[in-house]
Amino acid sequence: MGRIINSLPHLEGVLRNGDKFKVGFGVKSLSTEGIHYRDLNELIKGNINELLVRGKKGPLRENIHGKFVRKQPENKKVINKHIEYTRKDGVFIQYDRDFEVWEKELLHKFGLKLKRGTSPQEEVILYFDEMVFDSNDNTLLYKAKSAMNICIILGGYFQIYDDKLEPIMKITATLNRKILSKGTGNVQSKLEDLKKEFFGNGIKSDNTGNSYRFSVLQEFNVTDIYNGEGGFNEYFHFEFSNDNIVILENLRSGNATYIFDLKKYDKNFALDKTNAKRHPAFLARIIHHNLENWRTVLLTYLKKKDDSDEALQVS
Repeated sequence: MGRIINSLPHLEGVLRNGDKFKVGFGVKSLSTEGIHYRDLNELIKGNINELLVRGKKGPLRENIHGKFVRKQPENKKVINKHIEYTRKDGVFIQYDRDFEVWEKELLHKFGLKLKRGTSPQEEVILYFDEMVFDSNDNTLLYKAKSAMNICIILGGYFQIYDDKLEPIMKITATLNRKILSKGTGNVQSKLEDLKKEFFGNGIKSDNTGNSYRFSVLQEFNVTDIYNGEGGFNEYFHFEFSNDNIVILENLRSGNATYIFDLKKYDKNFALDKTNAKRHPAFLARIIHHNLENWRTVLLTYLKKKDDSDEALQVS
């Protein structure tokens, strides 16, 4: 995804002034740059305690060398450079030249360091030091923005966590997904859309369990699928009307499955991970790390569909 221009829209609405938060990412979906980044694997393994992030360009370079902007009011200055080179015919050339450049000043230099932690779902999380949200603190917003962009470069996405490394904000990696609306479309078509988005052209086993959970859900009679909202923006609703169950499931690693009573479930309730257990419809929360336990708990709420069951057209 693209670079974050302003961190405020990603923080306000889910954080109140004074709330503490951390910016980080899970290590199971590193970007190509993250995979090849020097010493990042050492941090993931726990061989080092922290990693001062640096690089040759962009937010990685700015983290060490600082970000410079034009001075206000804008003004140009003249600098002199000595230039020398050898032409193809062997003649050595050298001369001095004046250049006009904009005068710049340091905007910020944070020297952010990544640290290693483990979420309640037992996923390894790399995160920056805790920050305190203040919507009027420009330095804080610049710092959060820098952290978010570094996470995107190395991890492919960023996420906001609380002090226990529980997600408290939507995952930006899923913001551009296809919209699946409640009550419209064919269930089988929606399943195919999800399969293509998260697993490519086909389902295959992986070491994170994401495809396994997706396959297991299809063993039951899914009657509708639609996007999550608010604090569960990164999740999908899987409705099983024959079992009076709705499940909130995230098809990315390091999360949990939430099970609700469908008849009691109020879709307009401002649901998030901090208040989900207090919802009148709440039945269970299953963390992802133990796949067999995950499936066993699921079987206590859902009945397997018959082989003759076909995709339903939701009216």
